[in-house]
Amino acid sequence: MSCFGGRDHQIYMVEMLIHKLTLTQSKLKDIGEYPIAVKISFLDFPTFEITREDFYSVKPPPPTEDGTFYFMIGRSCLFIKQPKDLVRELQTRMTKVGVFRVGDMYPIAETEITLPGCLCDQVAMAQNDPENLPKPFKVKGSFNLLDPGENPSGSVEMEMRMSSFGRSFMTHYELHSKFFAFRNKDQEREFCVRRLVPPSYQEGVAKDISEYLDRTTLDELKGKIKEKPPKKKKELEGQKRGKTR
Repeated sequence: MSCFGGRDHQIYMVEMLIHKLTLTQSKLKDIGEYPIAVKISFLDFPTFEITREDFYSVKPPPPTEDGTFYFMIGRSCLFIKQPKDLVRELQTRMTKVGVFRVGDMYPIAETEITLPGCLCDQVAMAQNDPENLPKPFKVKGSFNLLDPGENPSGSVEMEMRMSSFGRSFMTHYELHSKFFAFRNKDQEREFCVRRLVPPSYQEGVAKDISEYLDRTTLDELKGKIKEKPPKKKKELEGQKRGKTR
């Protein structure tokens, strides 16, 4: 099959993950105390905007002495396209990555990424053998950043994955009162999802996690919450006498 042989629409998922961002000292001064956003322009999709403040349950660490901001935050997007259109667009369009102060319209640094190789094999396998889908097409690396004056401004370490799911995609799930579990078709790994309680509670909201049976905290998931020691026999007897008075 040639790159332009497929005409049926196929389901794809693109994933953009920012590992870390390193800026020069001059760019750190430009950023100041403003939060940082990394914006990714990919094909004709809406801009992927990624910040370190995406999740209220996780507080991002401060930058290191060498100006490195750790992210490990990303975006994923399901979409459909004709294989021939997708291959042609990936061959002719570059992926643009810009670093912004949140709220600004213009980047303080940016780079352009050319995708190596071709999706031909993945496209052909997804169409010819839907039961055995190909491995994702992946690009990972550290890319140098330049400011509008073409001056070196740091680097961004990121990863892009493109997965092909053929013409349909099925997920198995099971609902429970406090969580739900799911796995993808023909995969052994299972995942559990629970709602997280924000680290700072609103005024008037109880702070006892036991009152939220359908939620949990990151500390609880990491095993950092210490169980309360069982009450001694004398304490229990004292409480019983207090209730009978």
